[in-house]
Amino acid sequence: MGEGREGIGREGGLKPMLACPRCRRHTFARRDLVSTALDGTAQCASCGETVRLDMFSRWLLACAIALILPGVLLYGNIFYSGHLFVVSLLFVFAAWAGLSYLCCPLLTLERAPTGQPIDRKAGMLILVVLLSAAGVIDSFMASRFDVEPLENTRSTSAAQQQR
Repeated sequence: MGEGREGIGREGGLKPMLACPRCRRHTFARRDLVSTALDGTAQCASCGETVRLDMFSRWLLACAIALILPGVLLYGNIFYSGHLFVVSLLFVFAAWAGLSYLCCPLLTLERAPTGQPIDRKAGMLILVVLLSAAGVIDSFMASRFDVEPLENTRSTSAAQQQR
């Protein structure tokens, strides 16, 4: 499944390493998978090849997130809170990084399609645009779900006290 290999880390302990598809050197550690660009690409330190997770690895992580996300949103009372999209975006990015870190020995890499990878500046700009759009959509949804002011209604405890 994964081409993981144990490498010696800075602390002297063993850590799983992934092989570059071009030079076959085991240069990608867990921290490299967590600190990838927004499009999921990373550069090989040895040969400079741009790589990403292969289709099965991306599918594995996406399915795990798809199974966990509804439970988090339902049991966290996020659906009608006005923060659905912002929380969903943040959860998906955090879960992708966390699962990449945990599942590192099971994952494999492939060459990324040719083209300009997203650098850190462009990634941050895309993230800001996504979060601001999610905030606008959330505020629109929250305005639709807000209940009318409770000026003319009485609570059940107030009605019981008057009896």
